[in-house]
Order: sequence, then C-alpha cells, then structure tokens
Amino acid sequence: MKRTRLVTSLLLAAAMTLSACGSKEAPASNAEPSAAEPATEEAGASSEASAETEAETSGEAEEKAPAELSGELTYWSMWNDTEPQGEAWAEIIDGFMAKYPNVKVNVQWCGRDNKKILKPALEGGETIDIFEYPLEIDLNDYIMDLTPYVDAEYDTTGGKTFRDTLLPSLLTTPQDMTGRTDIIPAIGYKPWISVFMYNGSIFEEAGVTAEPKTWEELDAACAKIKEAGYSPITFDDAYASWLPGMYLARAKGQDWVRELVKDTTGEMWQDEAVVNMAKAFEDFAAKGYFDANVGGNKWPSGQNDFGSSKVGMYYNLSGLPTEVADLTGPDFKWGGFSYPDVPGGLGTCGREDPAGCTMLAVNKNTADPELAMTFIAYAFSAENDALMVEKAGITPATLDTPYPAALVNIKPAFEAVEVSLKSGGDIGSNPDVAPTISENFIKLASGQITADEFVANMAAATKQ
Repeated sequence: MKRTRLVTSLLLAAAMTLSACGSKEAPASNAEPSAAEPATEEAGASSEASAETEAETSGEAEEKAPAELSGELTYWSMWNDTEPQGEAWAEIIDGFMAKYPNVKVNVQWCGRDNKKILKPALEGGETIDIFEYPLEIDLNDYIMDLTPYVDAEYDTTGGKTFRDTLLPSLLTTPQDMTGRTDIIPAIGYKPWISVFMYNGSIFEEAGVTAEPKTWEELDAACAKIKEAGYSPITFDDAYASWLPGMYLARAKGQDWVRELVKDTTGEMWQDEAVVNMAKAFEDFAAKGYFDANVGGNKWPSGQNDFGSSKVGMYYNLSGLPTEVADLTGPDFKWGGFSYPDVPGGLGTCGREDPAGCTMLAVNKNTADPELAMTFIAYAFSAENDALMVEKAGITPATLDTPYPAALVNIKPAFEAVEVSLKSGGDIGSNPDVAPTISENFIKLASGQITADEFVANMAAATKQ
C-alpha cells in the first residue's frame, strides 16, 4: 500500500497548440509532498514560448492535482455493527472509501470480545492496522508512536495540525491509561470525566451563582440548597468510595491514595489527611447535606433521586445524563464541576480529574501508517465527530464540535484536564479493601458512625 500524489505535467508538443488543465494545490497532509514534475521536453522555440505564455496565464509553472490515496486498511472495532457507535463508524468508513475510491477499509466487528481476541490475533501476526485498545489488557508491544502524525496537517483538519483540532486530554489520557507517557500511544475519543453533576435549576433557585472550586465554597453551596428545600448531595453504593477517594487525592495525590489502600499496617489510615477527610464528611452529615436515603441507596436509587430533581448534586461520570434521560427530560439544566480543592491540599481542582476515553491505536507493524492516520484524521474531523455525537450520543472529540445540550456546561471541565486520574483517585485499586471503604463511608455519610470511628475501623480492617 502506498500513498500516491497525482502530478500534472505541462505537455509540450511541436506544431500543436498547447492546452493546460488547471488544478488546485493539494491539501496539506502528514506526508512530504512529492516534487512537481516540471515540463522538460523541448520542441523548438515556438513550443517553448507557448509553454511560457501558458504558465504566465495560469500563474503557475507547475501544477498538481488533488492528492489521492490508495491501499487497504483493516480496522478491529470494539463495537457491534448493530449498536449506535458501530452504525456511526460504518457510515464514516463508507464516507472515507467514497472520498478515496482507491482505498478499501475492512472492518472486524468484535464487540466487547475485542479484549479477548485482539491480543492473540496480534501475536499471531494477523493483519490489523487500526484497533481500539482495550484497557483490560497490555498491548504496548504493538502500538505505534503517533506523535509525528498528530503534529501534521490533513485535508480534514482545516489548515490546523491534527493535535490542534482535538480536545487536549484525548492525547494525554491514553498516555495515562497505558502508562506510555514517553509517546502518544493512541488517539482518544468518546471522552468521559468524573465531576459533581448538578441540577442547574436547583442551583438557580437556591442562589448558587458560581460552581464551587474549594471545600468552603462547596459547603456554602450545600447550605443554600438545603435552605431552598432540597437535599444537596446524594450517591449510590456503587460509587460511595469516590467521594472520600477524591478528597484524599486532592489532599495528597493519587499515588498516595494507592499506597494507602495497599498499606497493611493500618498506620496510614490514621494519617492527618484521612482524619481531616473523615471530619469534613462528618461535618457535612451533621449539617444534613447528604440525602436521607444514602445509608441504604443501592444503585441506581441515588441517581434516580437526582434525576427526579430531589437532589442538587451527584458526583459521577459525565455519562449520567444518558442514564437518567427518561427522568430528567429535555429541559433539565445540566451542569458539572471539578471536585473542589480541600484545605491544605495540592490545589489541583480543575487540572486533575478522573477522566478516560476509548482509545484508537495504530499497529506498529502496519504496512501504511500514513494511510492509517489519514483515516483516523478523517474519522475525527469536525463533520464526522458531529455524526458520532448525533448517532451515538457520545461526547465530542474535537474542539469545534458542539456538545450535546446536556453536556454543554461541562465542556470547560473536559478542556481543563491536564492529568487524568483513575475513578475516585484510584481508591478502589485494592479489591480486598474497597468494600470496607465503601461500607464505612456510607455509615459516616449517613451519620451512623463518627469520623473517629471511621478512622479506627479502617485502621483495624487493614492491619495484618
């Protein structure tokens, strides 16, 4: 498979009137443009003069026809062709082949079995040019560094580099997700982020005019929402640990949280940061900031209470609007803000948040990386990104693509992320301890235990 550029030469013929076929300069791409082939034949003085006259008339001594691609690509998809994401991809692929008739794109619709069958196929040397990278497995031996390709222009990027059209986190998040921070291992799409999702109508009614950026501002917002007759915050059992986990991540960083949940001495659970976190939530519970049902909420009870406009805030993923759409209806005013900074913390609000995406990677063994990346740039053009948003209801990947109405107020949070964290600051990374954290935090938030009891319970449970 080779990328080819059609070049129109000036044809000179003796004793014939010269005619030229005009064409425009080919759009910029990631490949070095081929040198135009100038007219080299000479057929006497009269023919040479005619050629010069024609060149002056056209304003160009050399001409190029639009760039064309040829070749074949094989794309392994994590979608089924019958689901909305697959249908959107099928339309994009058909559009790419229509734009470049000499290119064929083969699709393997793997569905979620992609994480089971992709690695054996790659190990077996099967032809796979582009694939969705399943986070559950390590495929770093097969990925190509996309850095030089994202810093290039394509005919679908509007005169910008591919990098400059994308949400910045969609280049950094794959690095964090794969651990390959030395390269760009994949292009992200279908981004998600964990934020405090809120009901804008409740905020307005309660007089909360600005999204909280500090714990003190969150406290003040909760007080106003409670005064207006609503429960300020709710959560479900499935996500209970995310609230204390992010407090600790704001206080001491995600790496410290990972050490905390692996500690087998029980001593780290008595650290000042844990004590402060427990007392902060004990205070919220005492002030009535948590919905009365949090002690017994089983997913999706809490999010349904939020969707029914009984509660002002719910810390969760940005995909929440889709999950409660039947409850909220089209007029629900969605908002979302980064987990606030905490007293004495690192000041990472708005810069570090749990975020992720679906990752599209290029096999380092592909026969035509330029063709593969031209396809990816086409797939993530503003036009096709809008198609994805409309057909599949996903969050945009490109900066210029309008957000769905439900998520437009969360766009600043997406664009601000510089470091992608794991959900809850990775507080659930030790499966042996995670249930105990959730159980005790639920008791703390519902007023069943005190902050001191929370700390004592966790220290005892993790001491070996």
